[in-house]
Amino acid sequence: MRYAAHLIAGVLIYFAFSACNPATAGTKINMPAADSVAKKELIDALNAFLAQKDKPNNKNEFVLKEDLLEMSALLDEMKGVEKSVKPNDANFYKAYITSIVNLNSNNFLIQLSYLRVVDKAPVLRASFRLLAKKQDGHFYFYSPLKQNTLSWKTKKMANINFHFKDTLYSWDAKNYVQTVSAYDKRLKAPAGPIEFYYCDNFPEALQMLGVDYKSDHSGTLYNDLSADENLASLEVNGGYNERQRFDPHDLWHERLRRVMSADVINRPVDEGCAYLYGGSWGISWPDALAMFKKYAAEHPGADWLSLYVNNANYADGDKPMKIPYVINALIVRKIEREKGFAPVMELLGCGKREQGDENYFKALENVSGISKAGFNTAVKKLILE
Repeated sequence: MRYAAHLIAGVLIYFAFSACNPATAGTKINMPAADSVAKKELIDALNAFLAQKDKPNNKNEFVLKEDLLEMSALLDEMKGVEKSVKPNDANFYKAYITSIVNLNSNNFLIQLSYLRVVDKAPVLRASFRLLAKKQDGHFYFYSPLKQNTLSWKTKKMANINFHFKDTLYSWDAKNYVQTVSAYDKRLKAPAGPIEFYYCDNFPEALQMLGVDYKSDHSGTLYNDLSADENLASLEVNGGYNERQRFDPHDLWHERLRRVMSADVINRPVDEGCAYLYGGSWGISWPDALAMFKKYAAEHPGADWLSLYVNNANYADGDKPMKIPYVINALIVRKIEREKGFAPVMELLGCGKREQGDENYFKALENVSGISKAGFNTAVKKLILE
């Protein structure tokens, strides 16, 4: 019903006002007459905020600085939301303010929807809820996460503050602390503070952060939202499966990106580490390796170099398992055992994947001695270890 209410309000505004790039406010937004100046200032500030939303989050001049971490996660959900793939249009969905509520003299609650009418039918792309605060004569915007969880309890373990409603998943929290510590130790990453919110499911995690609806997440029961700013981390956790609250595979990716730019990370190596330390798709590393060894036994003449370059699967289905990823898991395991993790970092940072993987093979030979010409022989040996 909440989504429907947003949609109806958005449609009313859509037909009342022509589409334009800035956020459009309709006449149905009620504010006292005395607040008309503040309303205009607020909408002008909101449009300036939206104009900067695709910048790096810490460069947005309209984000409330003390809420940068939480707002960073919300901004990540807002980036590129006006774009459409079919049709290919970078500014297809338009922003409409569906509600402004004056909470007190300097604080406002804003509801913002992105939509478009297609074939006379409204299509809602996303709807967000954010807070605005007037400070030093200017409006700044922040996530409602803290406000939405004021009644929650908090327990600190190591450098992590766990926020929860009634009962803490103690076994899961301890596992999370240990996994983060193990990853950060490998990465030689500083142990910055982490704010971890235990939500019942992903729809609740979205709502707590300020995402009332987003088509990308329609039907998703378990997932999480995260952000990193100034060595601090945020995890708004919507579960992983019925038994486990977080995914150690995805957690590896998150921790790596705190110390290495995504622009230089080689994905197959990154995924190889995630396989080795956290499994994949809920499949543990020992089970993923057993599946790969079974595939290798059934394909004794496999050309591992060709299969690697062509990104082949060794298990198909809804959750495919990739040959390049499991091979890199074996390579990373060998390098780390023999030389420590520093050479693995060099391999991880060899650059984004390119056709033919030449950058990868050059780095691989440099850190491990495995050449492209000797790749097949090396992989066969790794499989037997």
